Amino acid sequence: MRLGRKKRLKEERKIVSTEKAVFQDKTSNERNILSYIIYAGLLLLLFYPPYFRGLFFDRELLPTHIYSGILFLLWMMYKGTTLKETEFFRSPIDYAALAVVGAYFISLFVSVNLRYAVGELLKYINYFIVYYLVSDIARRERDKRIILWAMVLSAAGVAFAGIGAAAGTVNYPGAFVGGRINSTLQYPNTLAAYLTAALMLGFGLQVTSEKLWQKTVLAAVNYTLFLAFIFALSRAAWLMFPVFYLILIVGIPGSYKMKVIGYSLQTFAAGIFASPGFDSGITGGETSKVWLWYVAGLIFAVVVFYIFEKLSERITVRIKPVTLISAFVILTIIAGTAAYIALTTEKPLTLAHGPDEPESWKTSWYTVGNVKPDTEYVLKVTVSTRPGLEQDRWGGAVLIKSVDKNNKETDIKSEFFNKALDHQLIEIPFKSLKDTAKLRIGFANNFPGTSATFSNAEIFEANDKAAGRRIILAYKYIPEAVAQRLSSISFGEFSFQGRLSFYRDALKIIKEHPILGMGGGGWKSAYFAYQSYRYFTTEVHSFFLQLMVETGIIGLIAFLAIPVLIIRNLVINKTDDPARGAVNWAVFSSATALLGHSAVDFNLSLAAVAIYLWALFGLAAADGMTATQTAKRRKPATGSYAVWVAGGITLLFIVGSGMLYSGYSYGQEAVQALQSGDIAGAMEAFEKASKYDPLTASFKADLSQIYDIIAEQGKNKELKDKAVKLREEAAAMEPYNANLKSLLAEIYLREGRLEEGLSLLEEAARLNPYNMNVWETLAEGYEKVAEVYIAKNQADMAKELLGKCVDIPSKIIELNRKSPQSDPGVVKLSATKNLMLYLTKAEKLSESPNRETVKKLKDLVFAADFSIDLNEDGRPDLWDVWGEGEIKIDPDRFASIKPAGESDVTLYLAEGINLEPNEPYEVELEADVLKGGYKIDVIADNSEVFNLSADKGEFVTPNDIEGKDTRIRVFVNPKSDVYLRGFLVYKK
Repeated sequence: MRLGRKKRLKEERKIVSTEKAVFQDKTSNERNILSYIIYAGLLLLLFYPPYFRGLFFDRELLPTHIYSGILFLLWMMYKGTTLKETEFFRSPIDYAALAVVGAYFISLFVSVNLRYAVGELLKYINYFIVYYLVSDIARRERDKRIILWAMVLSAAGVAFAGIGAAAGTVNYPGAFVGGRINSTLQYPNTLAAYLTAALMLGFGLQVTSEKLWQKTVLAAVNYTLFLAFIFALSRAAWLMFPVFYLILIVGIPGSYKMKVIGYSLQTFAAGIFASPGFDSGITGGETSKVWLWYVAGLIFAVVVFYIFEKLSERITVRIKPVTLISAFVILTIIAGTAAYIALTTEKPLTLAHGPDEPESWKTSWYTVGNVKPDTEYVLKVTVSTRPGLEQDRWGGAVLIKSVDKNNKETDIKSEFFNKALDHQLIEIPFKSLKDTAKLRIGFANNFPGTSATFSNAEIFEANDKAAGRRIILAYKYIPEAVAQRLSSISFGEFSFQGRLSFYRDALKIIKEHPILGMGGGGWKSAYFAYQSYRYFTTEVHSFFLQLMVETGIIGLIAFLAIPVLIIRNLVINKTDDPARGAVNWAVFSSATALLGHSAVDFNLSLAAVAIYLWALFGLAAADGMTATQTAKRRKPATGSYAVWVAGGITLLFIVGSGMLYSGYSYGQEAVQALQSGDIAGAMEAFEKASKYDPLTASFKADLSQIYDIIAEQGKNKELKDKAVKLREEAAAMEPYNANLKSLLAEIYLREGRLEEGLSLLEEAARLNPYNMNVWETLAEGYEKVAEVYIAKNQADMAKELLGKCVDIPSKIIELNRKSPQSDPGVVKLSATKNLMLYLTKAEKLSESPNRETVKKLKDLVFAADFSIDLNEDGRPDLWDVWGEGEIKIDPDRFASIKPAGESDVTLYLAEGINLEPNEPYEVELEADVLKGGYKIDVIADNSEVFNLSADKGEFVTPNDIEGKDTRIRVFVNPKSDVYLRGFLVYKK
């Protein structure tokens, strides 16, 4: 029975194959000039997107929508008139692909930002268009291969541009930053994922190409892709690459397994061969050396390929399983030996800046684990340095940081080498902290015309030199950039823990909006309200989580149906043609690579990469369409107008994209007018921008501010009312936008709508709680409105607001405590000068809510409350603390300071204050001295302006103080016991 089923399936496949071949010939014969124009247009659509910043921005994306729409419209016309095909849907994958578009359409009705939601809908319509065109046009294997060539060559161009940027030859913004190749996609992780996908296609094409010149070109192309992939320095991509490569190897038809292994090993060997010299050229800023090693690797790749290809033509060996296993074991031993040599052979670490190279930190960091806390250590290293000609331009530095169990870093020691050294052995003693779990040791160079070479680094406990641990600073056979990235792979590492925080916060949104999501752009519209600490990212860094945030479980199911159905087609429509099967599997492996990496990054937020993926979906779907399914589309119309309906919707897509692009263009014109001081021109441009793109709230908000300025100048009530209405519309359009709430609150408060204004400021704080600006604005609002109530003799209402104001620190402390302790990227909120000023005013007013106090506080220009420690780091906010001693913060009361030993403790204002020239000021320190004493001074650019040893004093600022860095210092004398409460500066 089972044999009969297999035989029947084999016969069905043969019939289907024959029918498809006959139909393909008919379709080919019916091609006309329009079809070739569309074909060429599709190839262009698949080729150019990566070169325009990945189509991440509207400037490049919206014109692409228009272009795609025109192509699709032409294809619909061609289908309906020339091919006489009236059926729109051809396979279950079509329904799944359109369902994703449908999910984004439905999410419009629950979106929190309609403009973003429409933008995402347009993107997915574009992706569907790409999918449909590719799957419908690739009806022959030849068409499929041409499309694949276009995609691979496009990726090769991107890789080549990145290599050129690394060499300094190609000048493309953001193509090479921080020693990493970003190329035209401007993001290294996405570049690495994109090149991985392209490499899978390259291998698939190479093993199935019949012409030697094509294989040779692909050998060069694959080497270029791999070299750029390495120097994108994406750790996640490196870790995932073996998995995707294994998928390609395991699934490719047996007759091509050895070929793809052979070709890929040649590519890897060429990339590894060129990497050390290539890296050395980049590090040294030597353009010619970078190109020399690239070309050397290219020649290596082509020559090795050619030799093996010719040998394989002359020698046909029937490989037995035992021989294959033996060869695998030998290769494994060789690879293991090579890896051991590469990982144990070291060389000195050299960091240098050329004479004309701008000043920048070049630092190599190394992690040392299993460090004992509160223990004396010594770092021993051999150093050679060439400092700069100018004073303080040191040649090299060693930086030592303590890392606690939560991956928080604290500086322990910094050693700078200002003199020329020649292989001098340096010992650097230091002591780990009480919470030290591991160390981060950095070797640095910073200034033009300087260099530093470090070698023989070793760390040991001060009382046990025999138990030293070697630190390999540089590997002889591994590029320095690669070694540094490999050594930093850790679950506790900054970017990994940061992603986990993004994912946790995304899950909060999904939990609240599980079915339909928050609409396209939901994450970047609302994430501030859900974040667990202050970070900035418009993307979740996980495609699947972002998809759920935007479209809920509906969108996720619709999208996952596409790869599931493609896998089903691969299983059911298994071809007897090994070459075709190899190409199909390469397409599947490529799509898997993109999706796999996108699970932990935002690659698919770049429309160019998403287009690449949906083109792969189209190629996979094309192979799954049988001739019978395709032929059905040619039957006479029986009331089905799907093709023409699709054409009509496409027209709307084109017009809508065109209108949004016009709005964008006028918006840019308005910004330029504002920058040049042309208020009238900016107003006219913003009015046009709002007309063509009425969904963008920022256009209305910006226009309202212009109306407000003009209305204030001319006392124009009508224009003032327009400004208020526009701000109300803008705030309503983006309910999660705290800035728009604050902007509307500003105008409400100015007009005397006090309760409404404060309510909006409170809502802004709820929507963006980890933004200190909203707390500053809220504190100011409470204090200013309280002044209004005091002027109206409504002291009770004033006290209520003042109580809310002084309660702000407790709310911020609670937020800080909720932040994830394991994420090294967490920076806890601390008080700012403005917040401290309004908190102090509120406290003084709540003690004496009268007009005299209001009058006096109008002259208060700076205030510090030493009992406020929002980030709970044991130091008063606003102040850096120098010297050793005991500091205790008693919230809402004081800071107790007791210097240790014979040294004093200095509180140094961390940020400068602005004082007007030639004006009298009064300084007041609220303190209780139990023992000893203190001294106060005010300095401007490190020169003393005023000093005081009492609790009050007056001074007049010098004429040249404006623009200078003005700071305050409080010195607590040795053996003192002082309680500090507040520091006030009044303008007399």
